[in-house]
Amino acid sequence: MNHSPAPTAALADEFTFRPVDPDADAALLHGWVTDPKAVFWLMQDATVAQVREQYTKLDAWIGCYRGEPTVLMERYDPAEDEVGAVHRTTAGDVGMHVLTAPTERPVAGFTRAAITAVLRQLFADPAVRRVVVEPDVRNHAVHALNAAVGFRPVGVVTLPRTGKRALLSTCTREQFRAASGAREREPLAHLTPELWGRANRHLVRKALAEFAHERLITPVPLPDSGGWFGCASDDDSVAYRFRADLLALDHWRIDPDTIVRLRASDGVELPPDAAGLVLELRRSLGLSDEVLPVYLEEITSTLAALAFKLSLPEVSATELAAADFQSIEAGMTEGHPCFVANSGRLGFDAVDQLRYAPEAGAPVRLLWVAVHPDHAVHALGRDVDVRALGAPRIPAELAGYVAIPVHPWQWHNRLVVSYADEIAAGRVVLLGEGRAGGRDSHLAQQSIRTFFNSAAPDRPYVKTALSVLNMGFTRGLSADYMEHTPAINDWLADLVAADATLTGCGFSILREHAAVGYRHPQYPKGTPQQKQLAALWRESPLPLLAEGERAATMAALLHTDRDGAPLAAALVTSSGLTPEEWLNRYLTAYLVPVVHALCAYGLTFMPHGENVILVLDRDGAPLRVFFKDIAEEIAVLDPATPLPPQVARIRAEVPREQWALSVHTDVFDCFLRFLSAELHAAGTVHQDVFWAVVARVLRDYARAHPELADRFAALDLFAERFALSCLNRLQLRNNRQMVDLTDPAGALQFAGTLPNPITRH
Repeated sequence: MNHSPAPTAALADEFTFRPVDPDADAALLHGWVTDPKAVFWLMQDATVAQVREQYTKLDAWIGCYRGEPTVLMERYDPAEDEVGAVHRTTAGDVGMHVLTAPTERPVAGFTRAAITAVLRQLFADPAVRRVVVEPDVRNHAVHALNAAVGFRPVGVVTLPRTGKRALLSTCTREQFRAASGAREREPLAHLTPELWGRANRHLVRKALAEFAHERLITPVPLPDSGGWFGCASDDDSVAYRFRADLLALDHWRIDPDTIVRLRASDGVELPPDAAGLVLELRRSLGLSDEVLPVYLEEITSTLAALAFKLSLPEVSATELAAADFQSIEAGMTEGHPCFVANSGRLGFDAVDQLRYAPEAGAPVRLLWVAVHPDHAVHALGRDVDVRALGAPRIPAELAGYVAIPVHPWQWHNRLVVSYADEIAAGRVVLLGEGRAGGRDSHLAQQSIRTFFNSAAPDRPYVKTALSVLNMGFTRGLSADYMEHTPAINDWLADLVAADATLTGCGFSILREHAAVGYRHPQYPKGTPQQKQLAALWRESPLPLLAEGERAATMAALLHTDRDGAPLAAALVTSSGLTPEEWLNRYLTAYLVPVVHALCAYGLTFMPHGENVILVLDRDGAPLRVFFKDIAEEIAVLDPATPLPPQVARIRAEVPREQWALSVHTDVFDCFLRFLSAELHAAGTVHQDVFWAVVARVLRDYARAHPELADRFAALDLFAERFALSCLNRLQLRNNRQMVDLTDPAGALQFAGTLPNPITRH
């Protein structure tokens, strides 16, 4: 990675700051704040005397560029300002306003350099941990600049005193460093013995727990040990000892600090080693010669990602619970709760991880290509504002071509090789970065290939093809699938809008309402090479939030900080609700729509944590949810549910006895199992109370829908046991394509049954 100073950094180096002298600086500042470009400063009619009086009350500073006054910076305590009424402040928050002086000789990049210098000045105070800004919602130029230096939008708010409609945004030290290119580390700085050891202990804990849950291994209780268990390697050469609580749904909650790995021959203690564990259990895990080396590489890559996350500044669960949408997204450390090798990202190098991994938090500028219309797919849903998609202008000589956004890694590492013939023929043409002015700035989400527009949060997410191997799939996108994606989303949006139960829960979807792709004229249909050039746009949740609402990925509910404190428990505490009431609200928002869609329409989702966006109030109480990843992740199981022709691909033939698995497996086992365990361990709510609330929410739903009584009964959600469907077994069997998306039911791997925790309630 090139660590030489960027032009912005070089300009920022030229700034110095001094406190405002109200008497000496009043005339100067009057000229700045009354200039037409300072209309959002709300002082257009102020006199010099009024400016002097105003700045006797403020903590204000003047930034001088090469000795010349050019910037006004105000800092304030958000908790004591009107911002405090609409923003959950935490220790270390500081508010900031910035104004650059009017000039007739603008310098390219000057404003960004000025904001960079201001943030350096603020973060020079070690007490400052996060900067808060609230620019006018109409000031799009400032939103783009803020995003470029690391600010993440929280949401649109109305300030109570002034009535100003503002885009509240925040920026932490690490977000500023990532955005400014001033990350104080080398790409391999996290690969130290200490961090590698901690990452291994963490992943060995998860591997032992999930392999035991899927009955690939069978830990046995040690005699007279009080919760200690042991298991051995396939050849009995290594033994493991650990303390664990065995909770509902056969959930193994292992204390990582108690894990001991012993060599049987001499009793010598060995350090926990996740790759070593895989080799020691190779026969038990059923790893073939073909799968083993790739799985080991995925394990090693997952360890590297964990070590990187452990190298970042520590953020408590309480702090993260009050953070903005994208800070929470980037703050997730666990990845998928079930999969052990869940951060493979095979294809990324160490520099790519810093540039594109969500935990790095670095802004990404997507590339755009124009493709020949004869091989292009271009589909739009209803009411799509094509201007919001961010496409650059197509040159006149390429009239009729279709613009497709491309991940920079995908262009440099895949398309210039796999599509070199199409590039040479002029059928695929690189246009460069996005819209004129370069105001779009994107942040990678947990799914790696999906991007949030931090410069314009009301604009759609962009999901791109990214041909890295991650968690059982190469993450391509099919042009064939893109053709019907908007139609599928419009169909589902109409179904939701017409259903009183779903709308009554506040349930809605984030539509994938535009899609593009390119069919290479030579590669066979369905091959990975035909999934390398496509993209879709998904609605952003932020413009769909009401005043006082905020968003968070549902995956956050399973996050624990480095002290083991769960973020979910922090939300319960901050909400002011009892744990039972908080859970009831959450399950009504999340579980009821899943069950109702299945009962009423035979419709299933893939409702894991990263596919669900929670809407919370300012205090952390659940209000409603958005579901996303619709076109590739839903299925209609009921043959009686009518589907228009362009939506027919989501019809799936699944035996009726497996329908309930979309609740028992996807919700109970793959999400609520973990949430219940963490809240139980934190002392927030006992697991028996947790599952009693789940049962009550389902009973309340059944009572409210007597017209669906037969369908609800047929699902048998209160059955004493249900089949244990195993995700790691899928990846261990085939880690390049663990599921055939055209026949997902046919790929399931079962290992006996689980006791249903709601039966006795």
